[in-house]
Amino acid sequence: MANEDLIYRITRAVYDRVGSAADEQTIEQLVTDIYREVQDSRSASSQWSSGTTTQAGGSATREGSSDRMVISVFGLDHPGIVAGVAQILADASCSIIDINQTVVQGKFAMVIIADTARARESTSELKDRLRREGETLGVRIYAQREDLFNAMHRV
Repeated sequence: MANEDLIYRITRAVYDRVGSAADEQTIEQLVTDIYREVQDSRSASSQWSSGTTTQAGGSATREGSSDRMVISVFGLDHPGIVAGVAQILADASCSIIDINQTVVQGKFAMVIIADTARARESTSELKDRLRREGETLGVRIYAQREDLFNAMHRV
């Protein structure tokens, strides 16, 4: 079973059990924990046959990658938002793969795809730092592993 399908099935089962009123961060953490346990229990040969591959040059397949994060930033526009988020990623040794930002009638929105393969901290620690930086900047920052983002947004 492909990773995206497995994550989708786990996510669907968790939502079915706890209901749609559960907060997304709790659901994401449960899915991450369950998925990690499933992956840890698989042998190297079964992981190879699971359908998770990378293309030449290391880019991820359509399933997404656990080494990439989708970071969304929303709030009122003001100078320093892009710089603040980029500095957190640079400090953690993460590369920005793609970035898109816009301002609509004074409202700021940005999406960043970041490569976390060489990150000096865990995904959880990085997400925490981004959230705290968002509070400092007066914006909301949401960060999620790309594979979980892709699977959870199929639900």
